[in-house]
Amino acid sequence: MEKSLNVSQDDDAADAFETATRLRSASAGKSGGKLSLLVMGERGVQTFPLPERGELLVGRSAECHVRIDDANLSRKHLLLRLGERIEIEDLESLNGTRVGDRKLAAGTAQPLREGEVITLGDTIMVVQRNASERPRHLWGHGYFEARLEDECVRAAQSPRAFSIARIRLALPGQSGAAEPIFAEELPAGDAVAAYAPGEYEVLLLDREPDVAHAGVAKLRTRLAVEGIAASVGVASYPVDGRTPEALVEVAGARARGQAPATFRPLPQGAIERLRPLLERIAGGNINVLILGETGVGKDVLAETIHRMSARAKMPLLRLNCAALSETLLESELFGYEKGAFTGAQASKPGLLETAEGGTVFLDELGEMPLAIQAKLLRVIEERKVLRVGAVKTRDIDVRFIAATNRDLEAEAQRGRFRADLYFRLNGISLTLPPLRERVDEIEGLVRVLVTQACKQAGFAEEPRVSSAAMTLLKRYRWPGNIRELRNVLERAVLLCTGGMILPEHLPLEKMGPTLTAAATTQQVPLAEESVVADPADATQERPRVENDERQRILEALQKCAGNQTRAAQLLGISRRTLVSRLADFDLPRPRKRR
Repeated sequence: MEKSLNVSQDDDAADAFETATRLRSASAGKSGGKLSLLVMGERGVQTFPLPERGELLVGRSAECHVRIDDANLSRKHLLLRLGERIEIEDLESLNGTRVGDRKLAAGTAQPLREGEVITLGDTIMVVQRNASERPRHLWGHGYFEARLEDECVRAAQSPRAFSIARIRLALPGQSGAAEPIFAEELPAGDAVAAYAPGEYEVLLLDREPDVAHAGVAKLRTRLAVEGIAASVGVASYPVDGRTPEALVEVAGARARGQAPATFRPLPQGAIERLRPLLERIAGGNINVLILGETGVGKDVLAETIHRMSARAKMPLLRLNCAALSETLLESELFGYEKGAFTGAQASKPGLLETAEGGTVFLDELGEMPLAIQAKLLRVIEERKVLRVGAVKTRDIDVRFIAATNRDLEAEAQRGRFRADLYFRLNGISLTLPPLRERVDEIEGLVRVLVTQACKQAGFAEEPRVSSAAMTLLKRYRWPGNIRELRNVLERAVLLCTGGMILPEHLPLEKMGPTLTAAATTQQVPLAEESVVADPADATQERPRVENDERQRILEALQKCAGNQTRAAQLLGISRRTLVSRLADFDLPRPRKRR
């Protein structure tokens, strides 16, 4: 006999909850837990979760799913049917059932709205939607990017693992069936956003990479059970990247079943300007240090130097110094002997050994732990490696190219980076300027990246870029540089359906903000910057708009006592956009008050 929901005894509350949970699982397969049954009688008040689908028998009998100890109720008083709509049926009870001010006809199912009062004997019941079970919101791409920026900032300030996922449905028309599954399978704190038709992005908070991958695998299995084919890509901070652009790039590539792009062609203009210097550098064995902002193409320049050198036919191996723990970084660099640590079942040569005769590219050098820096310095000086657990060194012949977006000289002064290693690797330094200082290259780069995006998506025809969209692309400061530009164009290609990329296919909320209203104590959203077709009109309009923006930024910072995060919230923009605008207007960034 099935256990009942008994409102006459407090000890039965736990049993009631277990019964309701079992009923949800045994119902039509949609375990929502969003509905609850509020029961108020002489013995007290109880609230019980209900299934989204199924039938519940209510009455005094122990056979009922919901047992109510009220002498005025019949043993089997009424039936609740839950599904696409809610129905109630009086089972020829002795004292009848009332819904609101009407008495139900016995033996006839009647529709029941959520919140309607059901009266049976001295008991009142209400089927209601739990306030805590609000419908999950499907966010836009702009909101997702803002949240991702915030998470990257938080993770950089304190150890905090998180991941993002890109989900691509094989049939975009199945979005309506997939979205309820996202709501059921993904925790409430995860942000789900629409990236493109049939494509979604998810922010997976506070999970280590293995936990995030396991959760996404479970979601994909659930989709498959429902007949929805999907490909999923996951990128984790900091293993796969430390910036929003890098994480989005990796997740998108994996969702397409491709390896994340390591190297990309530099704009022809940058190559031509650097070519004479690169030829001279490539001809020798001097160590090279490449400096520049994240996403600017430092890895591309490293590959170019290798391809132009006499080592071009030998290995080019890249190590991301920020992606590995200190222990793993040491074993990856130098290798290990059998039994050197738990799990070392056989000897393994390190990266430096396997790159014999070639080039080792140390990306994000500034993130390398100090303990490893000392060992790497010895390798550079002696050209010998000592495997973990070994007693004898091994000779190597490699060239080092390193890259970082940090000021290593300043880091050395703070004691965060070894000055001697900095000078050893800085045989010659090359600085790649940010994309905002290479505006003349953007148009040619856009054409190349649109072509690449179309090939990735399998599109035969390439869309053209409208003059209005190109104006926005050239005007934006690109804090994520080439990587950010590529991500923006990949999405624009997916959204474009008329053969022309228009401003609405771009993330306008971050690309063209203007402060059009006076800052107040409430959040004032930024209006999207209008695209002026006539360049002369744009030239005349810009000084006035910029002066207006500058003044409002100053007012917001003053009201927030220099707190940039609060000022950004006040202006309705991300902190990253605010910092970018401070640089635009040559305004000093406020210092934290102690």
